[in-house]
Amino acid sequence: MNPVSLIKTLLPGFLPLVVFIAAEAVYGERVGLAVGVAVGIGEFIYTLVRERRADPFVIGDTVLLVIAGGVSILLENDLFFRLKPAVMEFLLAAGMGSLLVLPSSFLRNYMTRTLRGVQLNEAAMPAMRRSLAMMLAVVVFHAGLTIYAALAMSLAAWGFVSGGLLYILFGFVVLAQLFPAWKARRAARAAGTGEILPLVDEEGKVLGSAPRSECHKGPGKLHPVVHLHIFDSRGRMYLQKRALTKLVEPGKWDTAVGGHVGAGEDLETALARELREELGVGSLALDAGAEKIQALARYKWETAIESELVFTFALRHEGPFAPDPGEVSEARFWEQGEIRAKLGTGLFTPNFEHEYAMFQKAAERKE
Repeated sequence: MNPVSLIKTLLPGFLPLVVFIAAEAVYGERVGLAVGVAVGIGEFIYTLVRERRADPFVIGDTVLLVIAGGVSILLENDLFFRLKPAVMEFLLAAGMGSLLVLPSSFLRNYMTRTLRGVQLNEAAMPAMRRSLAMMLAVVVFHAGLTIYAALAMSLAAWGFVSGGLLYILFGFVVLAQLFPAWKARRAARAAGTGEILPLVDEEGKVLGSAPRSECHKGPGKLHPVVHLHIFDSRGRMYLQKRALTKLVEPGKWDTAVGGHVGAGEDLETALARELREELGVGSLALDAGAEKIQALARYKWETAIESELVFTFALRHEGPFAPDPGEVSEARFWEQGEIRAKLGTGLFTPNFEHEYAMFQKAAERKE
């Protein structure tokens, strides 16, 4: 998971604090505190009613905001006023640190509930924890700089350090995360080797990387791909007909969305990119009527061309979609009976037929 996605995921839990800081800068401490607490209470009630759960981070953030803000107002001390941003950041760091200390399942479940539109796979957890740890280090480092500025620097310098510098630091973090993948793609283009793909073991652990052209010279170089099956409310499946320019199975009907995971990408980022490129969907959130993307299976798929570690997902959504003619020559919803009648005729890709058989067996076991 990249830092941008992680920030979006964590922001709802710390929204009262973020609103307080913004409102305080414009309207003063008392108004900022009142607005921050009101947002915290409103967010808690909304989550409780809409999702039938109490978010512990919203509760803790709001309570700590009341305590810290109340103490600041009572003391009316200029030094405490300068130190308060650092205090708030340490509280934020404590919440982020608890997500790292708690069991991995807690972190995954919490972020899956918060990150609308995707069901996180276990293979994404190491990258998620690394990004969270990096963000935690930035917050703690910035809080330390804010304390130093409050004690030893001018008011103007403290204002910059406690405010704008944090966004600059986060910008450097995002660039540091994106730079390796950008550098690899640039080097590949310069060498004429094309896209760089990660090489993985059968558990999804990254072992190295190789140009896409090398990965497609035959089985052996196992690399990850993502598939997304889209169903509507009637149970129909949205399928795409692969463009005739495709190297693999051109002109055959296939999974709604599918593609390689690039070097430096996690599964969520790859899904978002493929949705955008193939169906014109600009966000994993999709819309208010869409359910979350669910992880279905992980399996190894080998052909004469390549070896893939396939991560399969499913989503219920009605559309509309805007397929890219360069990627997809045709796309539509199919009735289940229509699909079953055409299986084995060469109309579908072997990979799709394999996954469809997996769905059928899973449905039979449930019955």
